[in-house]
Amino acid sequence: MERDNQPVLSNRLEDLDTPGVMVVVDPDEAESLGAFQETALSLEDAWESNLDMGEDRDGE
Repeated sequence: MERDNQPVLSNRLEDLDTPGVMVVVDPDEAESLGAFQETALSLEDAWESNLDMGEDRDGE
């Protein structure tokens, strides 16, 4: 008999440290746990990095 390697699903936060258990949370709960952390560049930083590339191409 072949074993199914699907994770065990749970909605209990106590199961977060249990190997093989996937804890399902709603978006608000995930955000409160720090699951979503914005790491994108700001528009200003993106433009500054674009200017840096232009200097490298021109050899300046």
